[in-house]
Amino acid sequence: MTPPAESVSQMLAHDAQAIEELRQVLLNEREALEQRDLDALPPLIDAKNRLMAALGEHALQRQSWLDAARLPHNHEGWQQWLHQRPDTRAQTPQWQELAEHFEACRALNDINGKIIQRSRQTVGTLLDLLRGQSNDGPSLYNAQGRSGPQGGSQTLVKA
Repeated sequence: MTPPAESVSQMLAHDAQAIEELRQVLLNEREALEQRDLDALPPLIDAKNRLMAALGEHALQRQSWLDAARLPHNHEGWQQWLHQRPDTRAQTPQWQELAEHFEACRALNDINGKIIQRSRQTVGTLLDLLRGQSNDGPSLYNAQGRSGPQGGSQTLVKA
């Protein structure tokens, strides 16, 4: 079944709004991560999941239209689909802008993932130090002012 051009336009407009909301959520998430504001994260994660679910539903709908037209499930396939119909050709720039904004969101999400990974490494290293454990030994300064791995366990506190 081929959808009316108006339905396609409405879907793209809805996706554009969802992607803009997602961009803002990702920026807020980044700020919360940088400030280590853990209380701010759960509502942001919920919003991110809600927006991704809505975008996912529309992606599945587009895939079914691409299947019907025997086109690949990718950016080029969707552009071909839009160009095949005179009534949807005008929506190609809207689709292109949507794809660019989605890529910007993907980049923001990657940055947030790197911040999370770095925080996990830092916390893990600090916990290892507090436990007196180290894999390679932390890179600490010695009495001569040189840094390098310190062998063995070093007790920080004795009871």
